[in-house]
Amino acid sequence: MTAPTWLRWAWIAPAGFLLAFLVVPLASLAGQVLSPGTIEYVSDSLAWRVAGLATVQALASTAVSLVVGLPMANVLTRYRFPGRRWALALATVPFVLPTVVVALAFRSLVGSDLGSGFLIVVLAHAYLNMAVVVRIVGARWSTIDPRLDIAARTLGASRWTAFRTVTLPALGPAIASAAAIVFVFSFTSLGIVLLLGDSTTRTLESLVLRQTSILLDFQAAAVSAAIQAIVVGSVLWWAARTRNAISGGAMRTFRLRRPLGSSRWAVGIVVAATVVIVLAPVSSLVWSSVRSSSGFTMSWWAIFAGFETIDAGSTRIGSPLSAMARSLSFALITGLVAAAIGGLAAMSVLAHRLGRAFALATALPLGISAATLGLGTMLAYGRPPVDLRATGLLIPIAHALIAVPLVVAVATPTLRSTDSRLVTVAATLGARPSRAWWTGYGPTLRTVMIAAGGLACAVSLGEFGAASFLARADGPTVPLVIARLLGRPGEASFGVAAAMAVVLVVMTTTLVAAVDRGGRRS
Repeated sequence: MTAPTWLRWAWIAPAGFLLAFLVVPLASLAGQVLSPGTIEYVSDSLAWRVAGLATVQALASTAVSLVVGLPMANVLTRYRFPGRRWALALATVPFVLPTVVVALAFRSLVGSDLGSGFLIVVLAHAYLNMAVVVRIVGARWSTIDPRLDIAARTLGASRWTAFRTVTLPALGPAIASAAAIVFVFSFTSLGIVLLLGDSTTRTLESLVLRQTSILLDFQAAAVSAAIQAIVVGSVLWWAARTRNAISGGAMRTFRLRRPLGSSRWAVGIVVAATVVIVLAPVSSLVWSSVRSSSGFTMSWWAIFAGFETIDAGSTRIGSPLSAMARSLSFALITGLVAAAIGGLAAMSVLAHRLGRAFALATALPLGISAATLGLGTMLAYGRPPVDLRATGLLIPIAHALIAVPLVVAVATPTLRSTDSRLVTVAATLGARPSRAWWTGYGPTLRTVMIAAGGLACAVSLGEFGAASFLARADGPTVPLVIARLLGRPGEASFGVAAAMAVVLVVMTTTLVAAVDRGGRRS
């Protein structure tokens, strides 16, 4: 297949985007780290003490995520029963929920008296990340030949012995990979820690935010971000090695088994537990949006819609409806930018070696925390000589940088699986190279870009970390308004925050469900 000339240069746009909004901000951050006086900040015990607290919390969150997720992975990916697909989709829902929504849901579920501390943070992180365990470990579990377990049982091994000596070693790399990812998510957590945590659950992400927005000590923040980047990079490097172990050798997925005997009870218990675990916090959140001390009320929704006002006292909250409109506009810009940049990166994979290299490079933001990205972007483009804060573009740019890897991950395998002979046939019939290429790949590309843009919008709607650094005081997004409301006393503040969170849940899950349904139909 002869690629059109323009396609061979499609990698330039993704390369320029990464250079301008990833390399330059990281270079600005590195300039702060390498400036005089850094040694004093590195030797400061505060950052290392917070890193130790974050490590303990992340290890505990990882352990609970594995305890909750492994039984779900076993049942939802190995057994056949009515409603299995819905149960698997339900187990994935927490992962796509914004962190501030999960924090508010847990506070609503356990009450304000118990709604903070080490235990509640660990449980919230496990709730968010159990889908990681289900998806990664479940995918590997479905490739293990069930006859190996049967053979071990036939030779006299108990059920536990067969699992420990046959199944667990085969699952080891997948469990390690999932654990590494959950650890990184918990170690770099911001929204959950700010809204549910206390002095025992601080993370470097929250420390960077405090050093930046309150203390205005950018050099200390840069050093803290560098320490976090080293820890995250080390864990992700280890996770990459375990993924190589998973991918070694050919594997095939075995047919789902029908549960028999005692397995039916086990499957039923796990499925029921999955439904309760996922829906209990969300249901409590919905109930909080229509409940007051005097009973049922729609006042919180009236305030959200602008029909009533909330007394902000000395704290300016801003209009909830205006924040929703602002978040929607940011999400739309993010979807368009991420789809365009990610689509060009995916297309360049088909035509040029450099395109393949830059498509891989687009995954780099996944290994960089939101605090690092937000701080670097603010240092590079949030102050003279280049100050973009007044344009309102900093947040969509940061969100697009986070979403582009998802677009590339969705688009690249789909384009690669498209039959290239369609292009050859079109060229044989007299079409020019560009027309022939669009004839073969255009329909697929159009569908996958819409889906990828929808995912990017969903990411933008609920993103909290980068927006905490880049949003102006008079221009907060919905997650930031929710955080502000939770910082104020009174049931009105909590009720309005719950109403906004419910809307955010509906919008996010609708986008993800539409993308998933469109992908299956295509």
